[in-house]
Amino acid sequence: MEQEFIRKGRQFVKSCAATLPLPRFYRDNYRYISIAQWIATASSFVRYCSRCMYNKGTALGHSFYHAEKVAIESAAIVLKERGASEHSIHLAVLALMAGYFHDYFREMSDHPSKAAEYVQNHFYHFIPEDDVLAISFAIQNHEAFKEHQQVNNDDLMLLSNALYDADKFRWGPDNFLYTIWDMVATLHISHNDIVMHFSEGVAHIDTIRHTFRSKTGIQYGPEFIDHGLVIAKQLKNYLEAKE
Repeated sequence: MEQEFIRKGRQFVKSCAATLPLPRFYRDNYRYISIAQWIATASSFVRYCSRCMYNKGTALGHSFYHAEKVAIESAAIVLKERGASEHSIHLAVLALMAGYFHDYFREMSDHPSKAAEYVQNHFYHFIPEDDVLAISFAIQNHEAFKEHQQVNNDDLMLLSNALYDADKFRWGPDNFLYTIWDMVATLHISHNDIVMHFSEGVAHIDTIRHTFRSKTGIQYGPEFIDHGLVIAKQLKNYLEAKE
C-alpha cells in the first residue's frame, strides 16, 4: 500500500516537473557544473567522501542523490564566482567535500554541528588543518532559519554561502520529486499526515527565496523555489483528491 502510494506520487510529480523549463542555473552554468563533476571524479579524497555518504544511505529524506547534487552545485557556484583558477579549483574541492558530508548525521538533532565535529576529528589525517576548518565552518553554517556565522575571510564565506545555496536549491522541485517520498519511505508517514502538514511545509519553502547568500544563489535560487511552488500546488490538489 505504502509503496504504491509512493510510486504513484513520484510519477505524478515527475509529470508536473516535466512541464517546467530547466532552471536557468543549469543552462547558464553548464561549464562550471561540468568542471565540478570532473573534479569530483579526479580527487581521490572527494571520491572517498562520496563513498562514505553513499554507504550511509538515506536519513530523514536526505539521500545520496541529495548530497551529490549539493556537492556538485556548491562547487559550481564557487567556480562561477571565482573562475577556474588553481585556487578556485582548490576551493571547489573543499565545497565538494562539504557537500557530501553536510547531512551525514541528518537523523540527529543539531546535525550540522555533528557533521562539522566529525570532519574536524577525522579529516585532519588526510588534508591540511586550514582546509578541515573551512569545510567544518561551511557545514556548521548550512542550516536554514538559523543565524549564520560571519567571518572576515572571503574564501570561507564563499564556501559557506555556496554550500547553503546549493542545499536550498533542493527546496525547489527536488523537494517534491525526491525528498518527500524518501521521507514517506523511511519514516512511514501516512497520506493523512502529509495532507495535514502540507501547507505549513510549503510556507516554509516560500520563505527560503529571501535567504540565498552568494551572488549566484541570489540570482538563480528564487527560480528553483518558484518551480517547487508550482509543483506543490498541483501535488496538494492531487493528495487531497486521493483522501
